[in-house]
Order: sequence, then C-alpha cells, then structure tokens
Amino acid sequence: MNLQSTDLEQPENLGEIKTTIRVTAYILRQNSLGQQQLLMFQHPDCAEAPIQLPGGGVEPDESIEAALHREIWEESGLSNLTIIRKLGIAEMCWRLPRKQISYRHCFLLRAEQPTPECWQHTVQGTGIDGGMKFSYFWGEPRSELFHTPEVSYFLRPDCIPELYSH
Repeated sequence: MNLQSTDLEQPENLGEIKTTIRVTAYILRQNSLGQQQLLMFQHPDCAEAPIQLPGGGVEPDESIEAALHREIWEESGLSNLTIIRKLGIAEMCWRLPRKQISYRHCFLLRAEQPTPECWQHTVQGTGIDGGMKFSYFWGEPRSELFHTPEVSYFLRPDCIPELYSH
C-alpha cells in the first residue's frame, strides 16, 4: 500500500491541541487496625458516575503543589495533609471531538489527623464541579477505579506499597 502525502495528517491540519495540567490526590490514612486505606468518593446524585479520587485543574500561575492542596480542600474539606511523594505524571491524549493532551500530576499524601469513616462534602470554588455533593469513604481501592487509566496506573504495589502491605 502506498501512502500519498494527502493521506497523512499534515501539521497544519492537526488543529490546535489543547493541553491541560491536572492533579490527583491518593490520600492514605491508617485505620484502627493499623491498615492503610485510600480516600475515594462517589457522586450521590449520579449513580452512573465512577468512583473517583480528589483532584482537578491547575490554575494559571499556580504551582502544582498549591493546586493539589486547593483541589483537596475544595473537593473534600481536608487540609494540612502531608505529601509523602510524587507518584508521577500520567499523560492522556484524546482525538475526538478535538485534540487534547492532559498531564495529570499524581501525589501520595497522608491524613495525619483523625478523619471520619465517611462524609458528604459540597464542592467549594467556582469550577465546573462547584456546588456538587461528593460522598467520601476510606477503604481498599475499588475495582471501579481501575476503569480510569490515568488513575489506576499508580494503584499498584510497586507504586504504593504502603497500601498493599497487609
């Protein structure tokens, strides 16, 4: 098969590629049995929405770490969390309906102070999720998290051994 130059995408035909920088928080706490648990949330008003982890977009002129702590506070109400380490950056690319690349900076954090077993929080801020209610809970990573590649990539014993050492 021969390809003609018209068969190949030319740079001028790619259109503008939107790039977003995002953060995701993998927050751990130790339960009363000494086991590590992961903080997750679901949308109580939208049963079909997947289980998620706190996170969101980085605003212009905002550092990655500042965005991380802001998003955690806006989405969960938690503050004063300790960053254990950066897990890495997950890169996602979409082609439809328009070309987009998202760089998701993923961090492992620890909740040092006591936290409830579960709670509901109304998202603060002016983002698209402002005013939404999230239902938070602690536990082992739910299988639904593994349907989101940019989140599930770091949910492995070699990335977060603390979570998998029972």
